[in-house]
Amino acid sequence: MDIGWLESFLALIEHGSFTRAAEAQHVSQPAFSRRIRALEIWFGEPLVDRSTYPVGLTPAGVKVRTGAIETVAAIGTLRDEIRGRQRAPRGAVRVAVTHTLATTFFAQWWTRCGDKGPVPCVLLPSNTLEAYDALFHGGCDLLLAYADPALTLSIPIAEVEWMVVADDLLAPYTTATNHQPNFSLPGTADNPVPMVTHSQDAFLGRMTERILSEQELHLLPIAQSDFTSGLAALICAGLGVGWLPERLVASELAAGALQRVGDPSLTARLEIRLYRVRHDRIPGRAAGVWQRAAELTEDGF
Repeated sequence: MDIGWLESFLALIEHGSFTRAAEAQHVSQPAFSRRIRALEIWFGEPLVDRSTYPVGLTPAGVKVRTGAIETVAAIGTLRDEIRGRQRAPRGAVRVAVTHTLATTFFAQWWTRCGDKGPVPCVLLPSNTLEAYDALFHGGCDLLLAYADPALTLSIPIAEVEWMVVADDLLAPYTTATNHQPNFSLPGTADNPVPMVTHSQDAFLGRMTERILSEQELHLLPIAQSDFTSGLAALICAGLGVGWLPERLVASELAAGALQRVGDPSLTARLEIRLYRVRHDRIPGRAAGVWQRAAELTEDGF
């Protein structure tokens, strides 16, 4: 057994194709394919269903995936310990968190998720799609992410369970002077309102686009980014109007630096959800956090 075979197997699961996985590992596709075949010969069973795209796993491959994740992680931890570089807290819960929630919500929420002090954790900030990938491929124990309650999840829902741990509101904001907004909606054809926005590939960008598709607004996009905190900084600098989660700009709203503009039809409710995969191998501490999160939700966090 070569540990590299397991790493290649996990790369194939992550990328969904032999070509992309080989590129990610900086090896030729024939060499990569030989690694996967060698692993299958070692186990004595086909692990990959090559007839589908993205490639799927056979029943044996599903079993091997769990063991491969644990083995690669354990070997990496042991190596770091021997080299004196172990810094992660022992027994930590790995939590994938979308970037905005990592800076606005996670810390206060996490401190309440332990019964006897903070639970050791490894915080894995990520964009929404990468966070879901981490959850399904064993890269984290729990996932904390925004969700749009108006849309059905485009993920294999049978494989996960989730709970709503808090709410937020996506709304348009701009700077204010003497308690008056510097820009107002809806704007006009001759004088469109400058707009700072996410791309439509981003989760919050898709939600913003859904709001705009139902309105008659006159907007002039002048800046775009999928880094929500960066967009908030541009809005605070006076560049225009932008749609942001309310929790992100709570302090600016309290100080009067920003104001919400437009009517309630320009807003959309956000749910903050905690996810986990449906199986029996969730670490005990992660299961404890899940239970505590459910209790906090019932108490109205």
